[in-house]
Amino acid sequence: MAETIYHGYLIKKSSFQTFDEIVIFLIATGQKIPCISMGSRKITSKNARNLFVGSYLEIQIFQSRSDEKLSKLKKVTTIKSLDWNYETLESFNLLNECTDKTNISRKSTYEFYTTCLDLIVNKTYDEKTLILIILKDFCRLSGINLEVNRCVRCGNNKIKTISLKDHGMLCNMCFDRQKDKLFDLETSKAIHYLFNGKYEELNKYYAELDFVIKLLKTFILDNIGISFVSIKQY
Repeated sequence: MAETIYHGYLIKKSSFQTFDEIVIFLIATGQKIPCISMGSRKITSKNARNLFVGSYLEIQIFQSRSDEKLSKLKKVTTIKSLDWNYETLESFNLLNECTDKTNISRKSTYEFYTTCLDLIVNKTYDEKTLILIILKDFCRLSGINLEVNRCVRCGNNKIKTISLKDHGMLCNMCFDRQKDKLFDLETSKAIHYLFNGKYEELNKYYAELDFVIKLLKTFILDNIGISFVSIKQY
């Protein structure tokens, strides 16, 4: 095995056998590097004290020559640490779950992760707003955007409701009571402001946010088949 050095974020770790862990790192190209961390569940492990999800690390690994075998983690050094308490936040766990589950290995994935992580660390918005921002950005990363400024069927900017199956808003003329589901106007407004990046406006529709989270979860599941354990309560 050849030794390789990377710099990146730890986005996932899971127990493996008695004392080992499977760890996944995200590097600046958007590539995810999975490897086995031998003995890192032992109290005496030097690597264990650096393996906190969300931390930015220097990673030394023995690169596997086969795609069928995991690389082995040799040494990890913390460049920028993140407190383990972040793992109690739904928004933080959702961000790492999204990044782990996406199959997009481009720089845009790394930018998605770092941008959302900064919002979480800086406590820019409340938890529900952060969850919605992550879901919205994950939709765009995955190529399933919503048209929120005009009717997707005719272009009219007088909006009545949103249609998830049409990937956007519907006006009164295009809305079909027999075929289309009518969502509360407040819900449509909340989605409009979210996808336009006007996050402060979401405070006006706080009572709707749980339902909007549920809608976006459904939208993602229906379009790309991904569900989220971290926000299963919504």
